Amino acid sequence: MSQSELETIAQDVLKALSRASVRHGSVFVATSVSYPNGTGVSVRIDQGRNGLTVSDDGYAEVIAEDMGVVPALYRVASKVAERAGVTYDAGSFYVKDVDRNLLPAAIASVANASSKAMERTIATLEQPRLKRSRELFDKRLREAFGIEVAFDVDFRGSTGKQWEFSAGIVSERGFSRLFELVSPSSQGVAFANMKISDVRLIVDPPTITAALIDYDKTEPALRAVLSNAGSLVIAAGADVQSYRMLQ
Repeated sequence: MSQSELETIAQDVLKALSRASVRHGSVFVATSVSYPNGTGVSVRIDQGRNGLTVSDDGYAEVIAEDMGVVPALYRVASKVAERAGVTYDAGSFYVKDVDRNLLPAAIASVANASSKAMERTIATLEQPRLKRSRELFDKRLREAFGIEVAFDVDFRGSTGKQWEFSAGIVSERGFSRLFELVSPSSQGVAFANMKISDVRLIVDPPTITAALIDYDKTEPALRAVLSNAGSLVIAAGADVQSYRMLQ
C-alpha cells in the first residue's frame, strides 16, 4: 500500500472518530466516547478570558434528568471530575484556560469524565437490583443443574483472551454451557457481546445463555445483538426450564 493511500486511510479514520462544527460563537466537537444510553459525548469550546474553556455543556445532567437520576449524578460527579483532573460545577464538567496545543487532551478528559460519571451513576443505582438478580440467577442454576454448576468461571475465546463468565456447567470436556448475567445498559450488552462472540468462534463452542438482569428494560435491539452473537437470551428471573433450554 502506498504512502498516499495510508494517509488517506488515516484521514478517513480521523474524520470518523471526531467531527466539529461552529454554532453561535462556540465550537462543538462530537467525540468517539459514548454515554451508557449509546449517545455520543460532545464537548463545547468557548473563548475565555485567559484561554479556551472546554466543557460537556451540561449534557451529562440533561441525560440524568431524562432518566430521573440527577441526585445520584450529583453524588458521584465531583469525585469523577477530581480523578479526571477537571472541574464539575453548575451541572457541567469543564476545564478553563486551556492553550490551543492542549485542546486534544482537555477534550478527552472532559468527554471521558462526563461519560464515566453517568456510568458510575447507573452502576450505583443498579447495585441493589444486581444483587437481587444475582441471588435469583444463582438459585435458578443450582435448581437446574445441582452440583454441576460452577460460578465465576474463566473460559478462553478464539483470540486467546481469558474471559470471566458468571457461571458454567462442568462436563468431562470442561464447560458444556456458559451463562452470563447481563445488565440492560449498552455497555453491559456490548461487553457481554464481545465475550460471547469470541467464544462462539472456537471449534465446538459451548452453549451460551445470556440472562438479562431486567429483560423488559433491555432494548429489543440490544437483546437482538446478544441473540445474533449466538446466545440464548432469557430473563434472569426465568423459570428452571428456561435455564435448561438449549439453542
